[in-house]
Amino acid sequence: MRRVPDPPHVVVQRLTDAFNKQDLDAVSLCLAANCVVANHGGETVQVGAPAICAQYAAAFEERPKARISLMGRMVQGHKVVQHEAVNRGLTSADRRIAIYTVAGEKVTRVEFLR
Repeated sequence: MRRVPDPPHVVVQRLTDAFNKQDLDAVSLCLAANCVVANHGGETVQVGAPAICAQYAAAFEERPKARISLMGRMVQGHKVVQHEAVNRGLTSADRRIAIYTVAGEKVTRVEFLR
């Protein structure tokens, strides 16, 4: 019997949960090896799961209370659009739109609108 793949929003929620637990192993399991993080419009910020995890490790060390709160979510095919509040342990949270592209139960691209 074939296993039914998790839908894209489940994969993205898994990534969000891993971020909130600051679990780098779980984060890396959610990312495609060649995952790209970019600003909306195309400016590439990071390429590859190792680079993304290294950036998260530094962020977690600097801000151990960092958390993502979901404000809203839309799913269209293999894209998940989330309105997120990112609390980095400061007095107020930064709000952003994150557009996740998912393939094969891995996040392959994330674009941020800030």
